[in-house]
This record gives sequence, C-alpha cells and structure tokens, in this order.
Amino acid sequence: MQYILQERMKESDIRILRERYEKMLEEGTRCYFEPDELEMIADLYEQEMAYRKALQVISLGLDLYPNNEQLLLHKSRCLLSLGRVEDAANTLAHTADRGIEYYFIQSEIELLRDNKDDALAAFGNIITTADCTIEDCIDILDICADNDCVDLLEHITPIIEKNFADASPYLRELAMLYEELEKDTEAIELYNKVLDINPFSTDDWFALSKAHARHKEYDKALEACDFALAIDEHDENVIAFKGYCYYDNEQYAEAAEQFGIFLQHTSDKAVAYELIAEAYGRMEQHEKAIENLLKAVELNDRSHDLYYQLAVNYYYLGNIDEAIDYLYKGVSCDDTDIEAHVFLGELLLQKENYEEAYKHLSKSDFTPVTDTISATAYADVCIHLQKYNEAIDVLLQLIKQDPYEPHYLFDIILCYLQLGDYEKAAEWVAHSEKLSYNTEEIETLDESSRKTWFYIKERIEELRNILNVYLDEKL
Repeated sequence: MQYILQERMKESDIRILRERYEKMLEEGTRCYFEPDELEMIADLYEQEMAYRKALQVISLGLDLYPNNEQLLLHKSRCLLSLGRVEDAANTLAHTADRGIEYYFIQSEIELLRDNKDDALAAFGNIITTADCTIEDCIDILDICADNDCVDLLEHITPIIEKNFADASPYLRELAMLYEELEKDTEAIELYNKVLDINPFSTDDWFALSKAHARHKEYDKALEACDFALAIDEHDENVIAFKGYCYYDNEQYAEAAEQFGIFLQHTSDKAVAYELIAEAYGRMEQHEKAIENLLKAVELNDRSHDLYYQLAVNYYYLGNIDEAIDYLYKGVSCDDTDIEAHVFLGELLLQKENYEEAYKHLSKSDFTPVTDTISATAYADVCIHLQKYNEAIDVLLQLIKQDPYEPHYLFDIILCYLQLGDYEKAAEWVAHSEKLSYNTEEIETLDESSRKTWFYIKERIEELRNILNVYLDEKL
C-alpha cells in the first residue's frame, strides 16, 4: 500500500515531508507522521544510500507504531543494506506477515548466510504466491545475480515456467544474463523458448541471431535475421547485422551486397558506405573500397577513421603519396590517433623524410614493443637522425623478442660504434658471432634474414679489426 501512496505523491512532496522530519530532529520536538509517510522518507534516504538515516526514520516509526508489519519489514531491509544480517533476521522473525516482501527479505538473508536451500525455499514461496508477478520473478533473478548465485536459477526457472503461462519477460532477462556470462548456448536455448511463446517478436529473433553469431554459428545467425526481417523488413539494425554476419563469416561479396541494402534504409549513409568499403577492402578490390570511402567522406569529413582507411587502400594500390595525404588529414582531425601517426611515420620513412617520420613515430611508446614493424621503423629513423641512444632502447627490446634477427644485431653494433662505446660494441660482436654458429636456428629464418647472417659473418672480422684499434686487447 505504501508504494501506491508513494507513486501518487510527487517527489517534491516527499522532500517536504523529509524537511519537516529533519526540522523536528533539529528542534528536538515531535511531529505527527503516518507510517507510510515515514516509509517514504526512509525510501528517499535509501535512494541516496543513506541507510543509517533510513534506519533512524523506521526506528522512530516503530516507536510510534509498535509491531507495525510494514515498518518491521522495512527495518529488516535497512539492516540488510547495512550488512547486519543477523539483526535483519531477528527483526524479520517478529513479523507475522508472510507475504512476498517477507520472502524476498528472507531469501537475501539466507543467501548471505550461504543457506542456498533455504533461499530456494523462500524463492519458491514467492513464485507460488497468488499475487506474484513476472516482475517479481525478474527481481529474484537480479538477487541471484547480485549474490553470485546464478546456479540457483537452474532450479528456479522450471518453477516459474510452470506457474506462468507467459514467462517470456523472465526468460528474456535470464538469456541476457547468460550472454553477460558468455554462456551463449544457454542463452540460445532461452531465446528459442521465448520465440516458441511469441514467434512474431523481431527483437527476440535479433537477439537470437546475435547469440548465434557470438557462437560462430553464422548460418543460424543469418536464418534468425531472415525471420526477423520477415516480420519487419525495414529494421535497419537487423539489416546491418546480417551484413556483419556475412562479413565475420568471410563472405565478403554477400556482406557488400547486404550493406548496400542497409544503405537504402539508414539515414546514416556515411556508416553504410564505410561498411561497404570494408567488405571491398577484404576482397582486395581497393578501387571500389576507395570509391565508397570517398562518398562517406563527403558526408563526414571529420572522421579520422575514414581517412585512415583511405590511406590503407591507397597504400595497397602502391600510391604512397595519396596514402600520406590522407593520413595527414586524419591526424589533423584527431591528433591522438597513434595508429595513424605510426603508419604515417612508416610511410615517411619510405620517402626518406626522416625528420617528419620521427615526429610521427615518436608519438608512440614502444615500451614494451607490441608492433615490431613500427618499432623497427622507429629504430631506423633514430639511426638516420643519429639518435643512437633512442635506437638502442628499442633495439634491445626487439632483440629480446627476436634474438636471431640479424638486422637488429647489426644495427645495435652500429649504434654503439657511433656512440664511441667500443666495449659494448665488442660485446655485441662477440654475441653475434656466437649466434652465427647456431646454423640450425638460422636455417629456420626467412631467406632474407639467412642471407643477412652470411653477410654479418663476413663483416664480423672487419668489425673486430675496427674495434681492435680502440681497445687495448685483441678480440
């Protein structure tokens, strides 16, 4: 009853009630409050997570109205919120009302006591109560999820299905919970149950499709999309998702066609053109990808991602200058796009524009190295610009990851030589020579690296002679 009254009262009226209550405390006087008014004040405190203040209000109510069932239940709930489980249980024991609210509080007490069987019994009492609603069942689901007792739902769900002709709202919530827990098989089973109850729900067919897609069951995902579109052929979310299913299943021609259908239905044409371009890019039809990306840019000329994709496609066509131009446009839209800066730096290195390449490559932190190609490019640029210490920092990490890569070894020797650290250079010469004897490991390298190893072997003697000039002892 108090919840109905609270719904009828405006929040501003409840706040006025609380102001009157707080003024009473401040002045040390006594004011008259109805039990439901005190509950509404307590609810307001609870919404603000001020549980102690809520408990104080309810305690006042019980002073005024001893043994009031609703106030006792509310007190028990407040005590639970404060983590006082046994106090909550003792308060609950003094209530004679065995309604839904009682069993909800009891179930939470038993879960916190780790008495799952008693909690299950309380949940069963809720479900079989005549005035139980499907929303109450969803509340049970939430309690189990919040208390890490999702396993209990396996026992609870059959009881709910037995007691409700249409349990689909609960089953749908349970399916979404299983999705969060990455239990797609269970989610799929539940969505199918929901669709058995109502086979004309576009949203549920769509949800089923997404669950199948996460499970890599693309044929079933596409079939579910088709059922959804048979109900509503204009649902642009389903139309787009069908394209994603084709794309993720590497059916790129079908994806491009489906995204073309999406283009006809969506108001966000730029996104549709971008999706079509991605599919063409996967098919290595870079001219068509560029054609669609340029259309997208006409509609959205501040998207750094579109410029990046244009650069990638021009790069694959061998048009480095166009790729560089679009990367510059991309970083002008978003200077925090590190991936674009690094790509731009790599291309500028190819053009031997070392200063500019360094400017963009240095935007990235190569500690630790997660991209060996860009880290190698950064080391190369540093060497060209005589920033040998910076080059060494990266080369040491690259060698740690790939100890037999001859280019890294040769470069680090070169850096130490240029710095005049001949002892370090000598150490790396000796280290490289030792590695060169491991022909079995070298044979596993690619042809270019193997040839470089033979080159290094020839140069080791030359490097040794150079270092002997600067060191007192013979290497």
